[in-house]
Amino acid sequence: MTDQDIVHPSGGEGEGRGGSKSHRKCCTCKSCVKFVWYNGSDRTTQAFYFNQFGRSMLFVSVTFLSLAILQLANKAAGCPIDEETGAYLDCGNRIYGAKPSSMLALMAVVGGVATAAFMPYAGAVVDYTDRRRGFGIAVASLLVIVNFIQVFIFDSTWFPFAILQAVIAASTFMANAMVMWSYVGAESEHKLHGVTASGRNWETGGMLSYLLVVAGVGFAFSWDSVTLARFAQALCSVVGGLFMYLSYSRYQPMKAQKTLQEGQNLYLAGMTSLWRTITDLGRTAPGAQRYLISIIFADAATGSFTSLAVTYLKEQLGMSDFSTQIFIILTLVCGVPGTLIHRTLGRSLGHKRSYLLALSYWIGITGAFVGILNGPDRQSIAFAFAALYGIGYGWLYPSTNGFFISLLPKGRDVELWGWNMFAGACLAWVPPLVFTALNESVGDMR
Repeated sequence: MTDQDIVHPSGGEGEGRGGSKSHRKCCTCKSCVKFVWYNGSDRTTQAFYFNQFGRSMLFVSVTFLSLAILQLANKAAGCPIDEETGAYLDCGNRIYGAKPSSMLALMAVVGGVATAAFMPYAGAVVDYTDRRRGFGIAVASLLVIVNFIQVFIFDSTWFPFAILQAVIAASTFMANAMVMWSYVGAESEHKLHGVTASGRNWETGGMLSYLLVVAGVGFAFSWDSVTLARFAQALCSVVGGLFMYLSYSRYQPMKAQKTLQEGQNLYLAGMTSLWRTITDLGRTAPGAQRYLISIIFADAATGSFTSLAVTYLKEQLGMSDFSTQIFIILTLVCGVPGTLIHRTLGRSLGHKRSYLLALSYWIGITGAFVGILNGPDRQSIAFAFAALYGIGYGWLYPSTNGFFISLLPKGRDVELWGWNMFAGACLAWVPPLVFTALNESVGDMR
């Protein structure tokens, strides 16, 4: 059928063409709305979108905080500044028993252990109590408060604040994510894909807009790392806190899904539930069991890039704060073509092959990154790797979720999403620990 074949009640061939164009515009508008507001009339879906936007800012703000901590740690250790680059030199001095360049990795180790220990309790509160919404409000509030406290980071406060960020902020961020995902659901798999895709757009939009604003302000006013971090933490606390409020004001209280055995505490119930779930999957869904075991190691490897990239770029390559910020922004932007690769290969090759190819690509890029970027003279090449990493992450994460969803036994979505989050957190501390050991023992981050 062509445009000329369309006849509208008011008659006229010309009007038929006009109506068709109007119809196409309407379809385009609807597609745009679905891109960011799929099933947006549902208040629980709205809560998911607002949570994604708010928590993404509270998460990515650690980029600027990390740069400030590195500056303050080097200053406290008495390391000199290179007059040409403005970067601190590795002077061999230690602060609190470690090199300044090990501070961010140590934060990741402490945060990883704390999160892995806290996740079983968070999962038990979601499953075994009626306090899911109240627990979510509590952890989201703590997350916002801890980020706001970082506004007062100074020479005398940076170390306890770093510990606070590593332990409390990391744990509450993951606990909020567990509560958020426990509310996500849809009538069909098609709707679920639409909601999660729109949620990912809110998450990416939140991070990208926040990074652009903070980096732009820092460039305009020529602030140092610490001053910019204070502004960044104030901004993420206000805007992120507002969106977390909008999110939890839309969530409804939920009844417990499981019954706590008499005399059993919540933490033990959480650990028992995790063990029972993974062993039961061996009988009912062995593919899902193998996936969850593999993701323990895969997520530990891929997730460590976020916590270690800032240190490597600053200390190994000697990049400026602004160049490091551009690297992170470019990585986010290049996630878009990565998502398109996922959609193309997921449809043509299937979820499993797309996921395995994405993981292989990520491993290859990481090997090349460490092998090629070995010193300050390779700074310009780093931005090419930012683009390659962005493609990798834009491809890997939706491929991971798509493969996982394809393995889920019917009716066990919420339970296994919780296990999936625990799997991603339980060994996240290992790569930063290895990184720290190498840096402290041989003085080489590679």
